[in-house]
Amino acid sequence: MDIELSPGSVNILITFLLYLVGVAALGIFAHRYVSKGTFVSEYFLGNRGLGPWVLALTVAATAISGGSFTGFPSFIYTNGWVMALWICSYMVVPLTSMIWLGKRINQVARIGGSVTVPDIFRDRFQSPALGILASLLILFFVCFNLIAQFKAGGVVMQTALRLKPAPAELKGTRVTADRYVELTLETPHGKVVQKTPLPTKTAEFVRERTIVDTDKREIRVCIRDAGKDDFQSVSFPAARLDIPWIENGVEKGYLLGLVIFALTVIAYTTYGGFWAVTWTDVLEGLVMLIGVILMAILAINAVKPVQTSGATLTGLAAASERLRQQDLELVTGPGPGMFLPLGMAISYFIMWSVSGAGQPSGMVRMMSFKDTPSLRRALVLIAFYYLVTYVSLLVIFICARAIFPTEYLPKIGTKGQPDAIMPEMARHLTEKAGASWAGGLLLAAPYAAIMSTVAAFLLLISSSLVRDLYQRSINPNASQKTLKLVSYSTTAVVGFIVLFGALNPPGFLQYIIVFTGSGQSCAFFFPMLLTLFWRRTTRQGVIAGMIAGAATVFLLYLLGWIDSGSRGAESGLGFWFQENLSWLPGWGVERLDNFAALNLAGFDPIFWGFLASLLCTVLVSRWTRPDEELVTKYFP
Repeated sequence: MDIELSPGSVNILITFLLYLVGVAALGIFAHRYVSKGTFVSEYFLGNRGLGPWVLALTVAATAISGGSFTGFPSFIYTNGWVMALWICSYMVVPLTSMIWLGKRINQVARIGGSVTVPDIFRDRFQSPALGILASLLILFFVCFNLIAQFKAGGVVMQTALRLKPAPAELKGTRVTADRYVELTLETPHGKVVQKTPLPTKTAEFVRERTIVDTDKREIRVCIRDAGKDDFQSVSFPAARLDIPWIENGVEKGYLLGLVIFALTVIAYTTYGGFWAVTWTDVLEGLVMLIGVILMAILAINAVKPVQTSGATLTGLAAASERLRQQDLELVTGPGPGMFLPLGMAISYFIMWSVSGAGQPSGMVRMMSFKDTPSLRRALVLIAFYYLVTYVSLLVIFICARAIFPTEYLPKIGTKGQPDAIMPEMARHLTEKAGASWAGGLLLAAPYAAIMSTVAAFLLLISSSLVRDLYQRSINPNASQKTLKLVSYSTTAVVGFIVLFGALNPPGFLQYIIVFTGSGQSCAFFFPMLLTLFWRRTTRQGVIAGMIAGAATVFLLYLLGWIDSGSRGAESGLGFWFQENLSWLPGWGVERLDNFAALNLAGFDPIFWGFLASLLCTVLVSRWTRPDEELVTKYFP
């Protein structure tokens, strides 16, 4: 692969490499613990020995993922201040998940000797079928999430590398009706159209003064406003590599970044198991916290002052004023394009506060703490951690929209798409401060968030396959040596399968994160809650609740995809859908991404998924009878 690094990339990569060396060292150190005790318990659960600080950082690092550091920033950048309402309830996630489920799920896991979430259901009801169902649901949703996380890791590494764009030749220019300068370029992979906006109503495109710089591989578009000429830089399209089954190939920088990310995270998760994930979570949690605080300070200082009639605004006030000048909806609710109407705001408050308790990856952490005092201390630490992290992210990317008004907007961004704003902002801030080497440290923050989540999910999938399907259903008498070999192999194979899936990822990462989080929560939250606390819960009720919750979320996302894909069809199946499903509340509403769900009656799918799961679990449990012997065992 022909690799041309842009200026500054070497310094960034050196500091970034130091972080990766630290991760590798922790993975090797963690491998020593796998030899203690029972292999399965150590590899997948750490022998239930987490103290408060380690528990707090591993829970936070697992929950704060590529969605938090890549997808969420892209939404802040695109939609402005309304995203504060979108995420505000996340501050109470530890209060809900750890208070509601933490102590009890740990007790039940110890009573039954459970190592995984499917184990709890299987042991509580003595039902192999229920354990297998739970495993399959985890595999389905987590595989979707992993593809999105791998994409995020590849994007971050792509920014660290920043390969030079492809060579190109300018073939034509024009100003569109919506006042964008449209540039048509001929590249080795065909024609590509780049756009840059005219900043004001009086601005004009000056074609004869526009410069094509083939050395820097960019076009400096000349724009004249009020008699003054200004230049906007538009980069040539990214260099691409041909992949037979992917139309238009894959960007070279993304492919190289994806491979580096995948090899790193697969290696240390496979080698060290739970302890590798846990100890790297501690490192990654600290890196994330320090990174976002530092970035917030640099971002506030990087915003140019704004002169108003009354005063000179600086920092965050200047950023907000610049957003107001771009679009008043960026500083008011419900945001651009009615992004967050009241019904959706309520849905997201429920989603982030309640659904966090329904994530199997978080439940595993609840099964692994040492004692109740550790849980209590960890709860306070996590709440503080979330508050600092998400407020910092909000500040950073409000400032980012002020610094880059249109450069990373969907469809018209001249430097990239919204999912790239986090790593690009890290690089921009350090270069502006004259310390490009520090870019590697700031890029380590989103990279750490993604790695910690991917590692936890890889282990979750591996545990479902090895413990729940292989050991408990196929080969109950497997030796420790066999389990070790199967566990290592499974973790590695799953990682490489997801790597290939991430070669052609979805466009808007955050929609995938929300889909998988909603699906898992609706499948597991109420079935787990009632399993732990309601004596009357039955195996049949839990099965019904899991299926109903997961199916509801899947169906609403499928309908949203069908609606977006069939819009404007004049014949065929798409036309039939538009004719026969238009009565559904929410059908026909414009969406930012084809993967966005159908918000039935204005409510997010998680609302309907929770409702379906709760009703089915309760009603079916009331119609069937529990096993009194098992009830006595778990409710003495």
